[in-house]
Amino acid sequence: MTEGANHGANDHNQDGRYGIPGYGASTYGDGFADVYDDWYSGLDDSDFVRHIVSLLPNHPVTVLELGVGTGRLLAEFRTLRHHNDTLAGIDSSLPMLDKLRARNELSDIDITIGDFSQQLPDGPFDLIFVGYNTLFNLPDDDALRSCLSLVRDKLSPNGFFALDVVIPEPASTADVVSVKSLTTDSVTLSVSRHDHLSQRITGQFVDITTASGVVLRPWSVRYWTPAQLDTHATAVGLSLQSRFADGDRSAYDSDNARHISTYVRS
Repeated sequence: MTEGANHGANDHNQDGRYGIPGYGASTYGDGFADVYDDWYSGLDDSDFVRHIVSLLPNHPVTVLELGVGTGRLLAEFRTLRHHNDTLAGIDSSLPMLDKLRARNELSDIDITIGDFSQQLPDGPFDLIFVGYNTLFNLPDDDALRSCLSLVRDKLSPNGFFALDVVIPEPASTADVVSVKSLTTDSVTLSVSRHDHLSQRITGQFVDITTASGVVLRPWSVRYWTPAQLDTHATAVGLSLQSRFADGDRSAYDSDNARHISTYVRS
């Protein structure tokens, strides 16, 4: 396991890089680690894991997940693969990685604590992947391009980079408040703001319970269109290999809200 020396360095206000004062690289993971597996266990993204597994050869490979979190996707990957693959993950949140370490099926993976736009573990890797909009946790163009450059450097000659992201529908800058859950002794509110011009959505989940009082779970997403991602990738030496609307390889077009894309070294 590698303990990244820069953990915590981004947990201070970065002059608005993330859109929320005081927000840093580990803020999301630190705030959601205790509820992440419960809240997101039903995400309909297993097709992404099936897709990347189908692209791999029938022999052991080296694999790195960016923003590995609690290991939800990497555990699915291991279940589908029947090879002695070498697995690694990087995440900036210690509480998230504590959850990962508790998974017996992932006890042997190499863990790096750090910001995946600033450092990646030593490669080369045959597959680097990032799931469910985790790439959009990066704060700005500079961080995205730095991440993609690192990915390129860590890929093996025949390796590929796979990502799964959702493009939010156009929206105004109006604030939105909704109820996520409601019981006799608790309520969880979702508060968000979508700035379409800056392509950023920021928000809070506000947990209010009689037992624990108020718990705030902030989040920030800076999203990019497929064309913008391709431009940044090309600039650092990555080329688009494929793009589908889902993991079943449905054809992608501009009306799709989600895309699964793979890149290779140019």
